[in-house]
This record gives sequence, C-alpha cells and structure tokens, in this order.
Amino acid sequence: MTFRTLIMPGVAFFMLSACAPAENSAEGGTAASPESGAPEGENTTDMTEPSSCAVVDSRNWHAWVDVMPGPDSAPRLHVSGEVDMPTPGYVFEWREGAADRSATPVQRLILEATPPDGMTAQVITPEQVKYEGPAIARMYRGIIVLCGGAVLADLPDVSITE
Repeated sequence: MTFRTLIMPGVAFFMLSACAPAENSAEGGTAASPESGAPEGENTTDMTEPSSCAVVDSRNWHAWVDVMPGPDSAPRLHVSGEVDMPTPGYVFEWREGAADRSATPVQRLILEATPPDGMTAQVITPEQVKYEGPAIARMYRGIIVLCGGAVLADLPDVSITE
C-alpha cells in the first residue's frame, strides 16, 4: 500500500492506494497479511471484542428482588423480558456483569444468545428470557441488561417482593 498526499490551501489530504494483491506462494498457499501474519482474507477479528447481538427487539422487562423469609433463604434477583429473535431455536445464557460498589448498586446482566445449528425458518420469533440469581443487595438503583455490548434494557425500578 502506498500513501499519497494531496495538498490544497491550508489542508492536506492523505489518500491510500492499494497495490495489487500479493501472488500466492510457489507452494500454493496464500500470502500473509503484513499487519497480522495471518493469510490474507482470513478473519483476524479480536475475539475479546463484544460480538453483535442477534436480538431484533425487546420489551416487557421487569426486575425484582425476592426477599421472602424461610429456612436457608437469601435474597434472589429476578429479571424477565421478551426478545424478538431472527429465527427460532436460539439458546440463552446469562452472565453477571460489573456492578458498582454503592449501597444500592446498579447491576449489569449480560444476555448471550447462541444461534441454532442447521437450517431454520427465517421468521421473527418472540422468546421469553428470565434470569434468577443471588442478589448482591436487598435494594438496587437499577439493572442494565446487555447483549453483545448493546443495552437491551435499563431498569431503574427494581421492586422488592416480601
């Protein structure tokens, strides 16, 4: 690749011109990309970056803390909502994300959606999703539901069920 500079009064523009793609090596392999060392055309995306979320839309989110008394009872956080997926058959998993350290924290929950294997109908499919886990506090300032780095829901009203 080469850079060219085009100068106009008071402004410099840099243009990037691509060279012809490297020829395949004599052994029949593909040329390596100089930036990553990986063969050209191969996906070199960093896997630590958040992936995109397949959720098309979401609604009807609710969050509450269950503090019902009983033997061996401990406060439990519940979050539920409805998500629209591009096809049926997705499998959902929840992960607890970061929470601030205030007395009434905001908890982040991460929804991970794994697509189905094989061929499926291409039809928007509503799915109920529910989280239940230990509460880190009796009261919350809010719950933020994330998917692929995007906010699906910001729930400032977390009720308490006694």
